[in-house]
Amino acid sequence: MKKILILFTLNYLFADCSDLDFDTCLQYTDYCEWNNDSNECQDITENNQNNFIEPSCIPYGQIDPIPLNTTEYANMCMEYLGVPPTIDCGEGVHIPIYVNGNEVYSDQPDGYCDDPDFKGTCKVGSRIGRVEGIDINGNPIPEVVWVYFCRSAGQEIFEDFGVVSVQMIGYNINNGATCFFESPDAVNDNIQSNYLWFNEDGLLDGTLPSFGTTEFDQVFHSPTVSGANCMSCHNSDPFIHDPWIDNAKLPNNLNETVVPKYEYDGIDLPYFAVGGYGSQFSNASIHIEENNCLNCHRSSMELAVNIFDGNGNVLVNEFMPPYDHGSLSEDYNELIECFLDSPENTQNCNWLIPPGGNCNSEIIGLNQDTNNGDVNSDGFINVLDIIQIINSILNDHYFLNADINLDELVNILDIIELVNIILNDEETQIIDNMINKVHKINKIY
Repeated sequence: MKKILILFTLNYLFADCSDLDFDTCLQYTDYCEWNNDSNECQDITENNQNNFIEPSCIPYGQIDPIPLNTTEYANMCMEYLGVPPTIDCGEGVHIPIYVNGNEVYSDQPDGYCDDPDFKGTCKVGSRIGRVEGIDINGNPIPEVVWVYFCRSAGQEIFEDFGVVSVQMIGYNINNGATCFFESPDAVNDNIQSNYLWFNEDGLLDGTLPSFGTTEFDQVFHSPTVSGANCMSCHNSDPFIHDPWIDNAKLPNNLNETVVPKYEYDGIDLPYFAVGGYGSQFSNASIHIEENNCLNCHRSSMELAVNIFDGNGNVLVNEFMPPYDHGSLSEDYNELIECFLDSPENTQNCNWLIPPGGNCNSEIIGLNQDTNNGDVNSDGFINVLDIIQIINSILNDHYFLNADINLDELVNILDIIELVNIILNDEETQIIDNMINKVHKINKIY
């Protein structure tokens, strides 16, 4: 009877909010809320993500939504990321658990370790791995990285109920294409536990079925199955960092985390979800000019405010910025205020959509009556902006920031206008005359 009661409780613990009735929904107010309009329980984060931020450019014009079937989703991703790797948890690097700076090898009570995970747990056994992409013929794709995560909820709960989680993310650093795969524990199915075990060191081990098998569709689900918007947390770039997960280091370079830290040079890091536009995944992030938190990377405020700070187990100011924890609290608070009030209601705060595919970054909500010439949004107006316009012309790609004269075309006229802005001297009038003459010629022909 005790086991049945525990299993009943676990089903709620690992269920989606949408699975809960009204009374049970009210018991999980930190995560769920009752929607009177739809008469159902929903994730709190889900409500915040209903307003899709429409970009002016869709990466590669790809508008199909993420398929329900896992293999179909993998095939959609293959053009950009190659074949999903076969996950061998035993090959992953274990995430060490420390107490007072010393590694321990048994589960600790929640909160009683140096770096708990975002749920506050201190479980031993999780592993994480990084592998290079390959195409369908087995050829390497060096610009593609896959990160997989075999997550332990504790050996006892695994042995009693099969509770364990596996995820993998594929990312193309050149064009930003990203795909997310997860085991079906998100929909109360722990079939993945049939392939895993804890080895003699107390670490997760075992190999998951490969792409191309029917079992692959069983142990991995596309985001459509669980209804999860992966970008609500993976907002600023594909990979999430916190002190717990970053304790896992590459064996051949102990100064480098297994999870890639592209975001430290991530202001213009390309990023988009394959199928994300069709599934209404928005990767728009909070952006405030000259905010020091954004000097190295974009913001991920849903994760920071509602998950890290909201749960109270991983506080952002206690590990960011990495060189001086908490020193940018004023800048961080500025981002929080905009996130809570929304950029639409906050002065000098906007949505930023990152570059991705054949699209450049754009800042939503800026007054577009004028264009100051900062095409690449780096804070400077120079020859790099001219190059950006030339690239847009050569690629036959319309980019709003490149449309300097706002005539809904990107062509030589915009280059001339930008040169006009850069020079900003006595030659300006001469260039204006040139523009007027070209306009007249265009009208004639």
